[in-house]
Amino acid sequence: MRQTIRRRTGVLGLVFMCGLFASQALAQKPPAKPVPSAPLKAYKGPETEVVVMVEVNDGKEMLVHFKGLGGDLEGKTLLYLLEDQGNGNKTVYIDKKRGSKTYRSVMLDARDNHWQFYHPTNFKNQFALSFSEEQSGKIKVDDVLAAYKP
Repeated sequence: MRQTIRRRTGVLGLVFMCGLFASQALAQKPPAKPVPSAPLKAYKGPETEVVVMVEVNDGKEMLVHFKGLGGDLEGKTLLYLLEDQGNGNKTVYIDKKRGSKTYRSVMLDARDNHWQFYHPTNFKNQFALSFSEEQSGKIKVDDVLAAYKP
């Protein structure tokens, strides 16, 4: 009888552990792919820079693709938070933690629909962007989505 109790306890423990690992695996499911909620818009900088923006997830986030910037951002597509204050004023940012405090790191800022770029690591590198219909026609939304790696 003691052997039967030990076997049952061992089996129950094994079932419990399998259930625990399965629930952890479900909790760590990969994030869903962003869903575009506005058309792609490409903007040119003063030199060869091109910044491509696609509003995603009902305008709550923005996919940003970088070309001609060089450095660590070159060719990358990153997901940022988007705050729309109305009247053509928008902020594209990411919340960062430093110790116990959280601060907002702004990447792009629009005032009256005129965009300004702020490099996240080189604070001296900031410039105005102007809409480029030519670049917007060349780049496809699917290519920007495919370049995004969460």
